[in-house]
Amino acid sequence: MPERRHFIINPENLTGDRFILNGQEGHHAARVTRMNSDDEITLLDGSGAAYGAVVDTVNGDRIEGRIIDKIDRYHEPTVNIHLGVGILKGVKMDTVIEKCTELGVRSVTPLVLDNSVKQNINLQRLKKISLSAIKQCGRGLLPDVNDAQTLHEWSENSSGELKFMLHDSPESAPLMAQLMASTPHSEVRLVIGPEGGFSPAEVEALSAAGFIQASLGRRRLRAETAAIMAVVLCEQILNQGPTVE
Repeated sequence: MPERRHFIINPENLTGDRFILNGQEGHHAARVTRMNSDDEITLLDGSGAAYGAVVDTVNGDRIEGRIIDKIDRYHEPTVNIHLGVGILKGVKMDTVIEKCTELGVRSVTPLVLDNSVKQNINLQRLKKISLSAIKQCGRGLLPDVNDAQTLHEWSENSSGELKFMLHDSPESAPLMAQLMASTPHSEVRLVIGPEGGFSPAEVEALSAAGFIQASLGRRRLRAETAAIMAVVLCEQILNQGPTVE
């Protein structure tokens, strides 16, 4: 599929080989990027598919046209990465959501942990950031951005996955080495602590749930940096083939 401008479309506005782009996305396409008849665009439905399309008519903030091709799992890795991260202060949580969406995570869950300074999130804001990120990077799937959960709620349904907690301790081997030595997995779960790290009780609970301690090197990284680096390593090492173009 050739490179085209990306727009988010409601699947209800896809009918057979026809599409309608309206609302905020229609306004952006018509007024900001100034799409015209015969322009080619890519429509992302948020469920993983991308549609190559051609504009037929532009009427105010409403664009109509025809679908010319479709690709499932558009720009998606073969490994599903589920990230849990202690709630961070200020724009740090925004950064994690935006960058990890671009990098291909399947889900992100803010966690209320013992050392979390902040205990709540603006879920709608984070979802909006993630939606904007898939449009910017050209990704077909909108990851699940979940409401804040406790560590127990998030970790209890993680059987069969490769699971790591990023934690600086003498027992923590480098994440890269552990990933390279692991058997192929299609599901990976990563957990990152807040600015103050995990409490001893949380480390014990995660270990009991099957999470392996891992480190990202000798330097002490900020939580948002650790989240991004861990996702990059998992995506690059465990991806079992090229992403769908």
